[in-house]
Amino acid sequence: MDLENSTIFQLPSELIIQVLKNCTFQECYKVRLTCKTLKKLIEENLKYLASTEIYHIDLARRRVRAWRNFSWCDPIPFESIEYISKFFCFVNVKVLTVNKLDEELCAFLTENAQKNMLRFEQLRLFHSFSASHESICQLLLAAKCRVINFEAAESNLQPINFELEGFKKLNSLCFEMDDSIDEEFYDSILNNCQAKKFIFHSCDKIPQRFVRNMFEQWLIGSRELEAVRITTNQNFNFGDIISGLNIQNVDSSTWTMKNVKEDKATITMRRNNFHFFVAFEVNDHHIEDILYKIPFIE
Repeated sequence: MDLENSTIFQLPSELIIQVLKNCTFQECYKVRLTCKTLKKLIEENLKYLASTEIYHIDLARRRVRAWRNFSWCDPIPFESIEYISKFFCFVNVKVLTVNKLDEELCAFLTENAQKNMLRFEQLRLFHSFSASHESICQLLLAAKCRVINFEAAESNLQPINFELEGFKKLNSLCFEMDDSIDEEFYDSILNNCQAKKFIFHSCDKIPQRFVRNMFEQWLIGSRELEAVRITTNQNFNFGDIISGLNIQNVDSSTWTMKNVKEDKATITMRRNNFHFFVAFEVNDHHIEDILYKIPFIE
């Protein structure tokens, strides 16, 4: 081969990809910009190449902040949707927080997930949102997200919403101070979605029978669960919840039980006149593993 006149395109595509595997995300991105041929080759082999790993992105209308790890925060000026778009290309994010998610932001994120390999494990909707449930589900599917957290936001979810593929395929559902979901929702959620992990924090419309139904369905093997935490400002009755169930008392606040599949659950329940708490953990699963910790910055 005449090295002086040869180009990279004379190499087999497989060899070029092997070289690019040793490049960082930023280096691959620069190579991608050089010509259409390399752009096409890189885009067709993205799953083999490096991407940017981000712990947490906090997105709002006036600012964007990205944590490369739990303690390192990069503020990004929000000059326009177009300006910040480059920060949402070829990135894997553990937690994406969106404050007041609307249709425009949702469409922007979905497009980056579909075209530019934006991926996130958990979507945290903070404060409020106006995007439709259908749009949110498209985003969840495009970004391959398996956990949604409605934090201080009313989800307004109805049983019919779990016919949407994005919600149906979630592994974890978390709600905080959400009084928009009613008893009909709680009566149907165990049957209508595939999630195995739930957090209901300060959800005061949750009925006592939901806790018992959860235990009953898990015991007979009709519903798989891994970890559930419920807190509510209601005075639930322990006796009514566990009456007649095959459950063993360990101490004043701890019980264990085993279902027909030989899975073992540890249950922690506490209450006073104003508050009820239950944690349900199966085998080696733990409540604290459901959500990543969120970095805090003033």
